[in-house]
This record gives sequence, C-alpha cells and structure tokens, in this order.
Amino acid sequence: MNIGFDGLLDWASEQGGNLILVAAIFFAIMLAFKRQFIGAIGTFLVLLVAYLIVSKPDVLGKISEWAAKLVGIN
Repeated sequence: MNIGFDGLLDWASEQGGNLILVAAIFFAIMLAFKRQFIGAIGTFLVLLVAYLIVSKPDVLGKISEWAAKLVGIN
C-alpha cells in the first residue's frame, strides 16, 4: 500500500465503491420486500452506475467523449 495522498485516495475510492455496492444490495432487497420491484431495480441500477464511476473514474470521461461524438460537438 502506498503511504501518502495517492494511497489514501485509492483506499477511499475502494472503500466508497464497496459502501455503494452494499447500499445498492440493501436498498434493492428492502424495496423488493415492500413489493416495489420497479423502485428496487431502478435503485440498484443507479447505485451500480455510481459504483462504476467511483471505482473507475476514467469511465465518466469516456462516456462524456462518446456523448459528445454522438451529438456532434467535437
């Protein structure tokens, strides 16, 4: 493990991703037991996207480049 700001940032990113993943599973199960299946699926998908952005921050840049090409801004 790298001791310093880079190591701390990597550790926080990893732990934040794990926390988001646990929250996604918890809220999806909680809403499923309340028979709100659409809310459970939506919550799980939104938190899954948040997990991907936190665990791999370069994904956000790739998505924005793809959207810019799609719209024709480049």
